[in-house]
Amino acid sequence: MTKTLQTNLKISVVALFLSICTAPGPLPAGTGNIDVHQKNIAAIEKEEFAIINELNDIDFSLNTKKKKVAALKSAILDIQKKIDINTARSLDLAAAIRKNEAYASRRIVALYKLNQLGKLSYLASAESMYQFFYRRTLLEKILDHDQEQLSDLTENTLDLKRVSGNLKLQKQKITSLKQDLTRQINQKSAVKIKRADLLKMIQNEKSLELAAIDALKHSAKALNEKISHLQVDSASPKDGKGTHPKMFTDVKGLLMMPVRGKIIHFYGTYTDTRFNLINFRSGINIKADRGEPVHAVFKGTTLYANWFKGYGNMIIIDHGNHYYTVYAHAEELFKQKGDPVEAGEVIATVGDSGSMSGPGLHFEVREHGKPVDPMHWIRKS
Repeated sequence: MTKTLQTNLKISVVALFLSICTAPGPLPAGTGNIDVHQKNIAAIEKEEFAIINELNDIDFSLNTKKKKVAALKSAILDIQKKIDINTARSLDLAAAIRKNEAYASRRIVALYKLNQLGKLSYLASAESMYQFFYRRTLLEKILDHDQEQLSDLTENTLDLKRVSGNLKLQKQKITSLKQDLTRQINQKSAVKIKRADLLKMIQNEKSLELAAIDALKHSAKALNEKISHLQVDSASPKDGKGTHPKMFTDVKGLLMMPVRGKIIHFYGTYTDTRFNLINFRSGINIKADRGEPVHAVFKGTTLYANWFKGYGNMIIIDHGNHYYTVYAHAEELFKQKGDPVEAGEVIATVGDSGSMSGPGLHFEVREHGKPVDPMHWIRKS
């Protein structure tokens, strides 16, 4: 789909350029030519939009594949632990059975000799009543012990059969999981290659890069709307003063960086020199290594923890009194909606989900839903 869209886009651009260059003169208003050009422009914009949307779909698919791979690896570890436990159990049972069988063999010989001698003869040979009753009690204990040993032998044999059955099923399951893991890893690799090709194509096509910038603006607008809705959903008496012993406003200028890294983009209005465009950035972008832990800057409650178009895996934390922080482009999320969060707690890891510029963290501070400069809140160091 990507190569087809790329080819069609280039053909459409060339056709539009040629049609304009070869036109005999100014086009009269209301002519069919204007309609044709407008349709061509609309078609190009539609294809650009489709390509940018495809990138988001690929990002989402890659994120899903990563989760499946992580889940499969975790399941394999769990099954392997069960296999190790059952293997050790089966070895213990086999040793116990061998011991029971050896005891049973000795007791069969002893009982045979006792039967040859005769139980009554053994008791009758007692020299006194005390010895008679002592021998009878001792014989009963020996026979009871024999019965216990035989019961243990039977029980251990059945237990070993059950454990061996479980072990067989678990080995079959782990084989199936490993095969599925290999498939998922291969699919993830294919999606990563497709994503890299599409990103390269976007970065090499000015019109596509402009479309990507426009898409980010739409995503930022959608985030504003999302936070507005979340504010309404989370509105409760806890949002007022006294939510925390220390309020978010008390730590202005004292917050630690949410991740170890380098700030590469700052909050506010900026000029894109490549395209001579004036844009607005609602937070800061911190370049960091993939997998680097992301820390909550202040305690609060998880308001949102999911995928968000243009921002990838994202967490929004409600700090009370209408203050929020946003953490986007994460690899893994360790919190779910409604989970409490402590200051400094690891809530995610750095990734490049939904990002076009590699691993890093997009971080925002919001007051009543509106973005404010995070640098006014972060400790100067």
